[in-house]
Amino acid sequence: MSTGNETLLTHAALDGELDAAGMLDFENHLAANASLAAEYSRLKALREVMQRELVKPVAPPALRERVARMAAPSIAPRAAPAWRAIAATAVLAAGLGSASTWLALRPAIEDTNLVGTLIADHKRGLLSGQPTDVASSDRHTVKPWFASRFALAPKVIDLGPQGFPLAGGRIDVIAGAPAPALIYRHNEHVISLTALPVQGSLTPRAFVIDGYSVEVWRDGATGYWAISDVDPGELTKFRQLFDAAAKTGSEKSG
Repeated sequence: MSTGNETLLTHAALDGELDAAGMLDFENHLAANASLAAEYSRLKALREVMQRELVKPVAPPALRERVARMAAPSIAPRAAPAWRAIAATAVLAAGLGSASTWLALRPAIEDTNLVGTLIADHKRGLLSGQPTDVASSDRHTVKPWFASRFALAPKVIDLGPQGFPLAGGRIDVIAGAPAPALIYRHNEHVISLTALPVQGSLTPRAFVIDGYSVEVWRDGATGYWAISDVDPGELTKFRQLFDAAAKTGSEKSG
């Protein structure tokens, strides 16, 4: 492994984000690399001390009341300077230290964090050399594998005839909860398609971030997030094929 890959995998191992195969591969690297093993032990010990000794500060009641008064609308509303609204949001997020409050106030920030997490999971799958937990091009193998682990298994679409063969599936961890991810291939590229329950609105969109193409759409109560380093136009084609097959109820397309 290169130094960059070692750093990424070390932190992934510390965070418990490697699958069984990835963790076994990492442990083999530790056994063969004394300096990496020493660094891993040092970071693990440091994390344990921080978790044990550091206490998250809590805003005093007086500050909470003052912030609540600042955020409350006046009887006669008037246009407030933009900086005041920004400051109030920042104080609420930092002073109250509440993740739920932060997500409610800044859904755009939460969305960015989610994309970053999904891209990181996609990268880890590629770096481990095994992007799937279950490797199969047969949807009759992949779908039951998900069904045994989730109350609502994702739709498994066969897009092999259209140039996007199914490669298998894996389980990612998003905000502490397991999430199913379908894995497809397109020529030399890998596509990770994560299915998440939709709470509220979800705007279909396509964009590129850090060199990775992203497609977001929904099908009923399920939101889909496709991540790949494939050309954006090809990922859009994948989304159109998958969405069309899902909406017609045909899990085997073509």
